[in-house]
Amino acid sequence: MADHSLELIRKAKKGDKEAFTALILENESMLGRVAMSILKNPEDSADAVQETVFAAWRGLGGLRAARYFKTWLTQILIRQCYALLHQRQKHGHEDLDDALDAARPAADRDALLDVRAALRELGEDDQVVLGFFYGDGLSAREIAQVLHLSETAVKQRLHRARRRFAVIYTEQEGLCYDK
Repeated sequence: MADHSLELIRKAKKGDKEAFTALILENESMLGRVAMSILKNPEDSADAVQETVFAAWRGLGGLRAARYFKTWLTQILIRQCYALLHQRQKHGHEDLDDALDAARPAADRDALLDVRAALRELGEDDQVVLGFFYGDGLSAREIAQVLHLSETAVKQRLHRARRRFAVIYTEQEGLCYDK
């Protein structure tokens, strides 16, 4: 973790709201991607991120090691997402598919639609691990910390998720995939 971020964490733990806001902004896109990969709904994802920010602010004093801030924050988000999923299932809400950006060129939109369709067919575990690795740039070690798994288990999940994605994507495109 960069010295700048460690300094922001130190200040935030002392009650500096601006430092905390800067930390959240540094992690905003990652939080949004993780929430969307679990919840599949922009409104619910925004709610989960917002609840995560509140919970992180309230619990910041409990963060033991500043270098694990991102992992700690992600764990809070995952708990918020699953709580929201549980609440949604309990009350019978249905998932809404996320809308695509209409300003994209047609070829980009088509490719993006194909990738999203293939990703949606993957299981939630595959989506999360691929999102952390490709979307957020987390290493296998960092993913292991967030998901409370061994690094070997994460590498195996990544390998299997990539293979499953390739099979699904090539099948929907009518291509041949050699395992």
